[in-house]
Amino acid sequence: MPPKTQLLPLTGLRFFLALWVVIYHQTSPAGYLGPLMARLPVLIFCVLRTGYVAVGVFFVLSGFVLSYSHSLATRFSSSQLVSFAGARFARIYPTYCFGLLLIAPLIAAQVLGDWSAAAATKETAIGILNGTLLQSWIPYAALSWNAPGWSLSDEAFFYCCFPLVGVALWKLSRLRSILLTASVIWAAALLAPLIVFIVPLRPFGIAPATSAPWDANPFWANLISFNPLLRLPDFCIGILVCRIYDELRLRNSYLLGKGYWLYLPGVLLEVLALSNSNVLPLPFVQNGLLLPLHSLIILGFALGGGVCSRLLSTSPVVFLGNASYAMYIVHVPLLFWMNKITKRLFGLKPSGLVWMLCYLVVVVCVSSVLFKVLEQPANRILKMKLSPRLGRSSQKDTIDGKPRDRTG
Repeated sequence: MPPKTQLLPLTGLRFFLALWVVIYHQTSPAGYLGPLMARLPVLIFCVLRTGYVAVGVFFVLSGFVLSYSHSLATRFSSSQLVSFAGARFARIYPTYCFGLLLIAPLIAAQVLGDWSAAAATKETAIGILNGTLLQSWIPYAALSWNAPGWSLSDEAFFYCCFPLVGVALWKLSRLRSILLTASVIWAAALLAPLIVFIVPLRPFGIAPATSAPWDANPFWANLISFNPLLRLPDFCIGILVCRIYDELRLRNSYLLGKGYWLYLPGVLLEVLALSNSNVLPLPFVQNGLLLPLHSLIILGFALGGGVCSRLLSTSPVVFLGNASYAMYIVHVPLLFWMNKITKRLFGLKPSGLVWMLCYLVVVVCVSSVLFKVLEQPANRILKMKLSPRLGRSSQKDTIDGKPRDRTG
């Protein structure tokens, strides 16, 4: 097999996905962009209001990246399982924990300000769920504390499934079998949204994709949207996309270096679909309707080629892509602190485009620093502690520039 090369476009893509999520969280009526949203063109309004779709792309990308970085041709040995678990913990937990520590004083102040034993017990239990990455299994706790952490709760489950599910899916070699399996998984992803749409579970089941009716149906909406089992198809699709990519490499396909034949149509079709998200049902858009388009985009950028791929591969964008995980994790706590400090010092309630731009600068700068001073060093140290074999490796990750798990 030809040697694996760095897939820099996928790393750069992470930054724009994280940026999409950050901006999306400011498009609600209470957000910095809330007062401006009604004056935006429909296309821009719809795309900004569906930024949660980026998390689904992240899930597919996660399945792809892990499959690319690890050999799935044979079952994982016991030592490989230990090394894999250690590498995943070292990769995600330090920054995730930092995000919880940022939000914890605000939660504590809220509990102490309206003290009751029941409230304190409840927040303690929720804190334990968040600290152990189990919050997404409990619908009412899914968006608690640092809300974006729900996706890390799902990712932790995906990591547990990967040694079994990944090896099973990797056995598929014929394109027809891969596509058939992907179609079945896609249908499975759409089953829960179809049920809540047919019932219908109002308002969530029939709400347009640009709305946010989670407060009206917190149990069912959170269950459908954030439960790890119901989001596992996204991750599995990523594994199959990597399987297709691997076969294309083995056959030296003419698509190598010509990925724009896939990612350009993928991006255009995705934008077209999202431009109509004000009439598409939210559960479908949230839970997998666009999985085929996510797959086209990721496979296309993995194959490389074209102006967009070269842009995503430039050093500044790759660095921001590496810092995007910190950006995703800390942007909500930073928002809370920024609003609190602004209100305390100036008596202002931040709003508008200028405040939004200032907020983005703060998020990008803080995330870049965290990547260099916390995420990278902690990742390296924890790998040395948890898995000496990984700690001794001087080889680099072929995806995102971090020390790579070579247990495969």
